Amino acid sequence: MTDQEVLLPAEAAQRLGVATRVVVRAMNERRLPRVKLEGGTLGIPADSLNSFHVHTA
Repeated sequence: MTDQEVLLPAEAAQRLGVATRVVVRAMNERRLPRVKLEGGTLGIPADSLNSFHVHTA
């Protein structure tokens, strides 16, 4: 099994071009998967960003 790239919320937000709070909200709403990293920090699998759509009002 290969190790998949896991991003911190700030890194994911930068790749998506949105504010970090948008990514954190999506994680809390379970619209983005969460991966627990060492030290209890939560990350996002990089490959899940392809299927994430930012809702604009």
